[in-house]
Amino acid sequence: MTRSLTLLSFVTILFLGGCSLKPDLNVPIVETPQSSQEALHVNKEWWKAFNDAKLNALVDEALLSSDDLKLSALKVLKARQTYGLSVDNEFPTLSANAGGTRQKTSNEAFSTKNKSATYSDYSLGLGLAYEIDFWGRLSSQSESNWSLYLSTQASRETLRNSLIHDVISAYFNLASLQARMAVLEKTAQAYKESYEFRAKQQKVGTISDVLANQALAQYNNIQASKNSLMESYKLQQSALAILLGKSPQALFETQNAEASLPSTLNIPQGIPSSIMENRPDIKEALENLKSKNALIGVEKAAYFPTFSLTGSYGQQSDDLGNILKSTANRWSFGPSLSVPIFDFGRIKQRVSISETDLQSSLVSYEQSVKKAYKEVHDALAKENLAKSRLAFQEEELKAYQKVLDLSEKRFNQGVANQLEVLDAQKGVLSSTLNVIATKQVLLTDQAELFKALGGGWNEKKLLTEK
Repeated sequence: MTRSLTLLSFVTILFLGGCSLKPDLNVPIVETPQSSQEALHVNKEWWKAFNDAKLNALVDEALLSSDDLKLSALKVLKARQTYGLSVDNEFPTLSANAGGTRQKTSNEAFSTKNKSATYSDYSLGLGLAYEIDFWGRLSSQSESNWSLYLSTQASRETLRNSLIHDVISAYFNLASLQARMAVLEKTAQAYKESYEFRAKQQKVGTISDVLANQALAQYNNIQASKNSLMESYKLQQSALAILLGKSPQALFETQNAEASLPSTLNIPQGIPSSIMENRPDIKEALENLKSKNALIGVEKAAYFPTFSLTGSYGQQSDDLGNILKSTANRWSFGPSLSVPIFDFGRIKQRVSISETDLQSSLVSYEQSVKKAYKEVHDALAKENLAKSRLAFQEEELKAYQKVLDLSEKRFNQGVANQLEVLDAQKGVLSSTLNVIATKQVLLTDQAELFKALGGGWNEKKLLTEK
């Protein structure tokens, strides 16, 4: 009867195991402005919204070849393996063992004085060890490692979004430089023809040296500007090649070097701040918070006894030929208990350290949310201002083009001088370059908005939910 009660007690302890000492986690609510639209969906391939095949190819190449992403993937794998190990630690350990010894005792030993003996000892069996997770130490450790795994995944997603944004920005910069160089090339050719014509007029004395030299100066100025843009273009090529994990030569041997600015996007009205909850950096901070909270339960469990069950079953004999006989059978089974009595405050200090880590994680989480809101707010503001500026500059270009047309007609009719035409040409050139540069800024700001929102939005789902 006593033996049955003892066994029942052990079974009860076994099934009661697993209660957790970790505190309840109260995730702070960070106040942010509310928005009218609440349901949005992250678009994992947000860069394809620009509808540019060359850009898509470059992003795909970067995601495939980036060394940073490869290292990040290995960190995710390690975190997953660490979680798997912590889960495995919750299960019993079963081991097989076998051994054989031949031994001779000493004649001079106290217990065998003048009675030395030579004998053999052979054993074959199984061993079992199991720590009953009565206070939730092992389960809390598993929970902490699982949160760390999710945090590492989110960190990789943050890195992925940053890489995509950097590739997009570099591509838009290349396209802008190419477009501006094309404008300068076309303008330089026109200025060259104008200078050659003025030079002929100067020789026959129909115009002054001043007008001829002004045309020459204008042509040389354009050539200098074009060379300056070419330098920037080469540097941007190298920067993009590094992002793709390739040398500049290898990149532009396999990829078409020509780039063009795509059309700007129409950003839906009412993009909510709530979508920033999809940002991977916020997920990372939240999972780190959960991990630190679970570790408090791990450390607090050290205050309480550790219950373990150990057992063995097998055969033992001094004659190898008899080891499989039923009479050679042996077994053992029993619990063990380890109770901390006095450790000079080590456990208390470890718990305090864990609680401090939790407080730090709380602050980091709040910082991440506030940073996310600021980035979304700033990205929306920059995108709206760039769009407005582009509209004004396009109207400005139209006005300058009309001025140039009228000036050329007036000059041909002999009622305007060459300086008036040159000023109009400078206005058109400057305005054209400004429109290209501002369009690049707007596209880059839109890419920044996608990144700030954690990967943009799925426009189809957004439209169906409105």
